[in-house]
Amino acid sequence: MTGLQADELSNEFLKNFLPETIFLVDGDVPVTIAPEAAPIVSPQPETIVAPEPRPAATPALPKLPKTEAPAAQPAKFEVIGENRKGVAVLVTIADAEFRKLPQLEFLNKILLAIGLQPTDVAYVNNVSGANTLFEDLKQALQVNYILSFASRVESNLPHEKFTLYNPVLLGNVPIVFSHALSDLEHDQEKKRLLWAALQKVFK
Repeated sequence: MTGLQADELSNEFLKNFLPETIFLVDGDVPVTIAPEAAPIVSPQPETIVAPEPRPAATPALPKLPKTEAPAAQPAKFEVIGENRKGVAVLVTIADAEFRKLPQLEFLNKILLAIGLQPTDVAYVNNVSGANTLFEDLKQALQVNYILSFASRVESNLPHEKFTLYNPVLLGNVPIVFSHALSDLEHDQEKKRLLWAALQKVFK
């Protein structure tokens, strides 16, 4: 058996593996063919969802500082009566007793003795218990005379020292200081002293 030439060997040998005819052309350059690429798909434009507009925040109102209502000033004194002649009967007693003053027989006798009726006076109760300021009393009611039964009075006006049963002028208003009505009623000496003081004022 004749041996195959190298060229023949190559051709015969390759036929067993590549049945198709292969042509080699001078000048051809082997090209590597890349595996089939996936088709290029143009990207779809991304849908952008605009965020829902948030309602504009209402600006908070500035908090005003808490202001407490001014406390009501406690009443300095309570007044009852018609006060037709501007005579202040000043006391410092419990409210229940104060309400009975216009009907108090002993006090009505004192007023009658100096020519006054219960309707001629203003009954004034110093509810604060502190000294009554004469100027405050003048602002609250007409005051021509003051009969003070165990109730203290102060004034910015110059005046003599206040003493029991010794009438003192505050401006042009005479004031007579006495013991409490409850002390006077059964004490003849105190009644006598009060009567003498009242006679100096109500002549």
